[in-house]
Amino acid sequence: MGGSQPSALLRPGLLDGVRVVLAGGPQASPDSGFASSVGGLCERLGGSVARCEAVLGGVAEEREAGTAEAVQRALAGLGGAAVLIVDAAGLYELAPGADGLDDALQATWDLVRALANGAFIPGSSGGRIFLLSPRSGAADIHAAAAAAGLENLARTLSVEWARYAITIVAIAPGGETSDEEVASVCAWLASPAGDYFSGCLMDLRGPRAAGA
Repeated sequence: MGGSQPSALLRPGLLDGVRVVLAGGPQASPDSGFASSVGGLCERLGGSVARCEAVLGGVAEEREAGTAEAVQRALAGLGGAAVLIVDAAGLYELAPGADGLDDALQATWDLVRALANGAFIPGSSGGRIFLLSPRSGAADIHAAAAAAGLENLARTLSVEWARYAITIVAIAPGGETSDEEVASVCAWLASPAGDYFSGCLMDLRGPRAAGA
């Protein structure tokens, strides 16, 4: 999945009518990193994108309620959604290390649950979820742990939520994976090609992550 191969399959209008919620953490610059590239490409291909923020820290009930409210605002702006993309990499990068690992995994679950309960599960309408992990390599064990946790979440929920027609995929970039490559994979999975994938890892780390 690395290199320019996904880009070659993308064309204007590919995501016409596709409504995407792009979720992550509060950012000093909301148009930085994966979020900017993913959202921009989806829009250029015809998709509608609404951005929302997870609520980090604090009491669990307040955090979950705040995240659910943010998701509902995004859904109201779009009139529903077919795709949720969680930028867990952006969440992790707010506080790299053990704290960032905990925040990224907890906030991802809060976002996924809120969107599924708000749009995908009612009426078994279904939808797609993509989890973007931090760039990982041997130098950052916490980023690697985040990637492993997100892969496990994708595999588990793909089974538990299959009856609701919800598919979920984890995407693991390597240290040299560009924002544009990640965006291309997300857009490709949001297209009809994504019908064939659930409960799996799109591993973009490859030999580059191992220093080959």
